[in-house]
Amino acid sequence: MALELESIKELADRTGWPKSRIRKLVENRELRHVRIGGGIYIPIGAIEEFIANNTFEPIVEKNSPATPAV
Repeated sequence: MALELESIKELADRTGWPKSRIRKLVENRELRHVRIGGGIYIPIGAIEEFIANNTFEPIVEKNSPATPAV
């Protein structure tokens, strides 16, 4: 099984996220990654996994009247 990896720059280019945000996620160990030599590489799918694990549904109160549009 071959594990596909991408660099921080490649991930930033693909997602449109700043490299600094991705580095911060790596530093805080919130994003799966591997260090090879002096480089940091992220497994393909790790950012989607991060988003799925950190996505929250809105809280909707039942039986509350709808707020009228202003």
